[in-house]
Amino acid sequence: MDWTDITLIISTEDISEATSIAHMVVPRGLYIEDYSTFEEDLKFFGPVEIIDEALLNADKSTAKIHIYISPEENPSEAVSFLKERLDSENIGYTLDTGNVCEEDWANNWKQFFKPMNIGEKIRLIPSWEAETDANSPEGKKALAEGRKSLIIDPGMAFGSGQHETTRLCLELIEKNVNPGTNMLDVGTGSGILGIAGLLLGVNSALGVDIDPLSVKIAGENADLNGIGDRFKVICGNLADEVSGEFDLISANIVADIIMMLLPDAKKLLKKDGIFIASGIIDTRRDEVVAALEEQGLEIVEEHSDRGWYAISAKHR
Repeated sequence: MDWTDITLIISTEDISEATSIAHMVVPRGLYIEDYSTFEEDLKFFGPVEIIDEALLNADKSTAKIHIYISPEENPSEAVSFLKERLDSENIGYTLDTGNVCEEDWANNWKQFFKPMNIGEKIRLIPSWEAETDANSPEGKKALAEGRKSLIIDPGMAFGSGQHETTRLCLELIEKNVNPGTNMLDVGTGSGILGIAGLLLGVNSALGVDIDPLSVKIAGENADLNGIGDRFKVICGNLADEVSGEFDLISANIVADIIMMLLPDAKKLLKKDGIFIASGIIDTRRDEVVAALEEQGLEIVEEHSDRGWYAISAKHR
C-alpha cells in the first residue's frame, strides 16, 4: 500500500496551531521537523565533537509537518481540509504532496469506502455504492431496521463519515433531533452532518463553510438525498454570516477553532438547545471543556473513539 506524505511548511511561530489542525487528519501519524531551538538544545548535551553540517545550516525560521496518510483515508479530503482550516486561521503555508497525482487519489480511495451503519438510525452509503447496497443483504436488513440511507460523495470536501470525529458527531446528532428542530452546522464540509440531521427529523438546516468548493459539494449531496430544499449552504467564516437562533448547532472542526466559535455559538443557541462539538483530540479535551464552562455551557454527554472526543453541551 502506497502511503502519501503530505508536507506542510510553515513558520515556527504557527507550529502549535498548525499541528492541532494536522492532528485532525491523523491523530498520531505526524513527524515534525523543527530546528528553531537546535543550537540552544545543544547546550544541554555538553561538548559535541561531530555535528552534521546540514543540521547546523537548517532553516530555523520554518518547520515542516509531515502527515502520513493511507489511500483508504482519502488523501484528497485531507488536503482539502488542511487548506481550508489553515486559510481560516490565516496561517501561511506551503503544501507539498510529492509526486502523487490527485486524479489517482480520487479513484483509489473509493475502493476502501463501503456502506456502514452509524449509531442506531443511519446507514452511510457512498454514492457509487448506492444501487449495489440497496440490493445487498446488509442494505436490505438496514432498511428493514428503519435506518435512514445517507448517500454521500465527499469529493474534495471533508466529511466522508469514515473519520472518527464525524461518526461520533453523527451519534450525538441522532440523540438530539426532535420534531421542529432547526439546525446549524459550522464547517459543514461535505454537508454530511446537516443532511443526517434532516434525514433524522430536523425541520431545516443551515450549513456554513469557508471553502466555496465545500459549499458546492454540500449542496450536491443534499440533492442526492432529496432534501436540497431544506438544506441551505452558505460560504462564510465560522458563524460570521449567521443570525437567528438554533435548537441544534454542530461543529466538527478542531479544538482551537471550536473555542474561537463558542461565544457566537452561545448567542445562536436557543435556551434549551444543544451544541455538539467534535474534532477534539484527547490531549485538548480538558481545554475545550473548560472553555465551554467559561461560556456558561455544561456538558450533557461525551463520546470518544481512538483518542477523539465529541461533546454535547447546553446552557447552564
